[in-house]
Amino acid sequence: MFYHRTMQTVNGPIREPEPTPTPPHEALADALARLRGRWGSAAIRLGNGAQHDRDALLTHGALALAPFAAPDPTPTPVPIPHPADVTSTGFPDLDALLGPGGLPRQASAAIRGDTSSGKTTLALRCLAEAQQGGAIAAWLDLQASFDPIEAFARGVDPRWLLVVRSKDHEEGFTICGSLLSGRVVDLLVVDLPAELPPRREAILRRLSAHARRVGARLIVLEPQSISSSTHGALAEVTGLRLELEREGWIRLGRDVVGQRTRVTVAKNRFGPPGRHVVLGIHYLDDGERRMGTHRFAGP
Repeated sequence: MFYHRTMQTVNGPIREPEPTPTPPHEALADALARLRGRWGSAAIRLGNGAQHDRDALLTHGALALAPFAAPDPTPTPVPIPHPADVTSTGFPDLDALLGPGGLPRQASAAIRGDTSSGKTTLALRCLAEAQQGGAIAAWLDLQASFDPIEAFARGVDPRWLLVVRSKDHEEGFTICGSLLSGRVVDLLVVDLPAELPPRREAILRRLSAHARRVGARLIVLEPQSISSSTHGALAEVTGLRLELEREGWIRLGRDVVGQRTRVTVAKNRFGPPGRHVVLGIHYLDDGERRMGTHRFAGP
């Protein structure tokens, strides 16, 4: 905008000289720089595409927002967890696949598999290892299938384990949310049923957010037949996903004494995904399951 003003003197009005106008393209360039500084990654350009000095763009109308700048091709480095923030799965070869040497505190984990795939056995071993490091754990038993005898045989100390059996799913999730928010437990295992009531994905997201906020570990046991929406929600909120599949039986003569379970690292924020290990789960006469490495295969 151009303007002038006058001053009254004894000799009559004197008109002040007009200030030197700022060229329109320079004013717009200054405004552009301020907008870029304020909005950061948002790219701002001038509107009509006409060229001027130094390839600046002029406009006869309002400033226009351009598409966001191209993302930096350099990947953002993932922080390496401190050894104290990692819990072993109980199986060195599986720990080696996970990068930091076990389950990191910063990432929730999902263990997916069918019935008798070994996911419960693996979760119990993780729980037992966490307890050896001083953790207090809770197990949300939505399927009412938790076996304390098997848990004790897998090394779990029942004195430092809270098993939650609620009247319905809503109450169970609410109790576990309170346990996490109150920093009562260091590890929460959620054993999901094959058929979860609809609209429970938001609750899983909140549990994961609670766990991250208080620095607790969350392990979700995911049935193979769970709904696609719940599976998608778990894929979003978990930093580690293990896919379990029974490959065959371990036999002694004609007797079946165990099974071979393939564990595939489907997602891993702290190491390379896609690798797998085959574990041998041995059945004992007293019902105990003994788990060990059967063989290793690369990606």
